[in-house]
Amino acid sequence: QGAATDAETDSARTAIADANALWARWVNENKPDSLVTLYTENGVLMGPDAPMATGKDSILVRIRQFVMPGGTLTITSANLSVSGPIALDRGTYTYTAPAQGGNPPVNARGKYLDHWHKVDGRWLIAENIWNSDAPPPQQQRP
Repeated sequence: QGAATDAETDSARTAIADANALWARWVNENKPDSLVTLYTENGVLMGPDAPMATGKDSILVRIRQFVMPGGTLTITSANLSVSGPIALDRGTYTYTAPAQGGNPPVNARGKYLDHWHKVDGRWLIAENIWNSDAPPPQQQRP
């Protein structure tokens, strides 16, 4: 039984690493519409400084706001825990994008936590949250 469990865990780790690589590739190729295929039907996206998005349609709207032409994302998984059909992946990211449309360039670094489910033999994101390591903006004192 231990060998089967080890094999299943190794398979999950490989599938999730491959999905993370797809995530980065699709961001870097400016293909936000492809990213939604990595989520469960009722997946939840909790990006920074925005309301939670639930379900693929809502997630797609939100992802389109985050992905910018010319952007470069790197994802580094630090800890991936697998238990049967559920996995948690914790790691870090960097994201850079050039200035465009009057917006300044992006140079972000932060951390993420993804909750994965194995659905019909495929590992998909059930919940995804990330935030920046940047300090909060300074508040003006009255």
